[in-house]
Amino acid sequence: MRRRRWDAPAGGPRPAGWSAMVPYGATVERFVQRLRNEGRSPRTIDAYRADLDDTMVDVATILGLLRRSQLATLDRVEREAVVLAAFDGLDLARVTADHLDEAIAEYRTRPDPRFVTHPERAPEERAPATVARRTAAIRSFFSWCYKTRRLPADPAALLRPPRKRARVPRAMDRETAERALAQAGQGAAWPERDALVIVLALVCGLRLEEIARLRVADLGGTVPDGVESITVRGKGDKERRLGLSEVVQEALTAYWPTRAKVLDRLGVDAQTLVVSTRRRPVRDRAGTVVGATVESSRDTVVYVVDRVLRRIGARRDGVRVHALRHTFATLGLREGAFSLRQLQVALGHASLATTQIYTDVADEELAAAMRLHPLGARRRGG
Repeated sequence: MRRRRWDAPAGGPRPAGWSAMVPYGATVERFVQRLRNEGRSPRTIDAYRADLDDTMVDVATILGLLRRSQLATLDRVEREAVVLAAFDGLDLARVTADHLDEAIAEYRTRPDPRFVTHPERAPEERAPATVARRTAAIRSFFSWCYKTRRLPADPAALLRPPRKRARVPRAMDRETAERALAQAGQGAAWPERDALVIVLALVCGLRLEEIARLRVADLGGTVPDGVESITVRGKGDKERRLGLSEVVQEALTAYWPTRAKVLDRLGVDAQTLVVSTRRRPVRDRAGTVVGATVESSRDTVVYVVDRVLRRIGARRDGVRVHALRHTFATLGLREGAFSLRQLQVALGHASLATTQIYTDVADEELAAAMRLHPLGARRRGG
């Protein structure tokens, strides 16, 4: 019978000659500070912190510092207070490789909260890429603790991420992509904004986060006098400059005056290019409302893209915002608009190997290409 986590032993023995307690709460704050000093993007830091905190809740449960059943009965503020108190009492010097293995196994098989309303759609396990990201955060944190002599040994040194399943990007065909561009604004409350979001994803190949973070200051010119390029901040805050086609310029020119009217009506200003039609509250970590904003968020972009895809009948599993980026890349290579190296720069990929996933072609395309090879024609006579 599986032992309940709060009945588990209180952790490994303290290493010989090691007397100082290493509380997780204070240590992770130092680690996050180091990530900021290294120039990591805010989203990367937030992801690391979320993965580490959730893992340490499991470890604290294994060590008897927390009870999952207790946490489930608390509201958000009470839960955070209990967890933070446990983090202050969680001694990293007592954490072993077995504790981390068990925490990762718990996360891998735990029901995904995104499917709480439709549990029948939830996968049996988290995706290998998701588990690999969490494993990388754990390895990075404990390696830093060991290298900075906070710990006498690295309990995460032998952790290995799961093998990722080879996946061909799901892209729309050209006809569907052109229909999305043509019908993006039809039936929408704000057609100019919806059209611009679709254009930025399909014609510029921007990521979800990049569309949400794009600022007015990133435009290479003024609207409507002429914007010929945009500066995009990708993963790791790496910048790339993209020239704009006529389709993008037209969408931007049509959107700009409507953006000004919305901001005037709401009596606010915004730095992001894409904005929302209504204010949403801004909360601090304690949950207290500290202001309001209409600046774009990931949810704003997802909402627009999902609505357009449903309207044209193209919404299905695996086809969301990132599918539009895949479509941009796949059609760009297939139609000869980009070389592989040019596409790497346009997509903001650090490695050419990442871009090469778009070079996979269907069997029928390969067969047609083989028939057209100059040495493949039948020789007549002689």
